[in-house]
Amino acid sequence: MSGILRVWKELDLKDVEDHLIVVGDLCAECFSCHQIDLDKKAVQCPHCGAQFKYMGFRRRIDIGYMRKIKQELPHLVFIDFDDFKKNMGKSDARKLLDI
Repeated sequence: MSGILRVWKELDLKDVEDHLIVVGDLCAECFSCHQIDLDKKAVQCPHCGAQFKYMGFRRRIDIGYMRKIKQELPHLVFIDFDDFKKNMGKSDARKLLDI
């Protein structure tokens, strides 16, 4: 029997930033170059060429939708976009204070 569980794993924030597609209600955005109006199922950004390895969601999604996306794009790693934003904010603050 298999199911979907959240797992916390340490990731390189720069790698996630460079390979993240963020899915909203109507369309998706490349986090690397902030190109909007991408297809939610895009494998690569048509603007900057970033290969998507990670997917984050602007809103909470249900497990059924997540399973559907995982079947269509099995190579993607789902991340909690709120966790990512918090970590990026901390990283940016450290850079600012180190100057």
